[in-house]
Amino acid sequence: MTARDQRTVGAPLALLVLYTLFIAAITLTPQQMGTGPDTLIGHLLDLFAAHRETAWLTYELVEKLGNVAMFIPFGFLAALHFGRRRWWLGFLFGASFSAAIEIFQGTVLTQTRFATLSDLVTNTLGAGIGALLGLCCMAVWPARTARAGADRELAAV
Repeated sequence: MTARDQRTVGAPLALLVLYTLFIAAITLTPQQMGTGPDTLIGHLLDLFAAHRETAWLTYELVEKLGNVAMFIPFGFLAALHFGRRRWWLGFLFGASFSAAIEIFQGTVLTQTRFATLSDLVTNTLGAGIGALLGLCCMAVWPARTARAGADRELAAV
């Protein structure tokens, strides 16, 4: 394996570690992101509520969609790290990480955070979607061994 291939193999893990720290910073700190009426999110939700076409876009729906979206990259990067045979671990690790977050919020951060089953479900759904996307990408991309063999053939020419 060339030096370039070794860096490529480690990239999903490095990005996964960084993204895990990002999620932890968002979810495991005592203060939630600004969601009050005087925040950007509050103003956008007021704008959506003022129009009949977008009134269905409530805070609860935005929160659920945000939870799904936040865990899609986690599941994707985990699936890329674990590879084609163990891609499903991205889903499993996403569910486990989400459960750990909810347990921490429900036991340690009880004054400012709320542990909910819907957060666990939506986070896990996002990790599952990300893991499936990772599997799809790996199915389209050539396998590492196939690329290494092709690189050797090209180098021999």
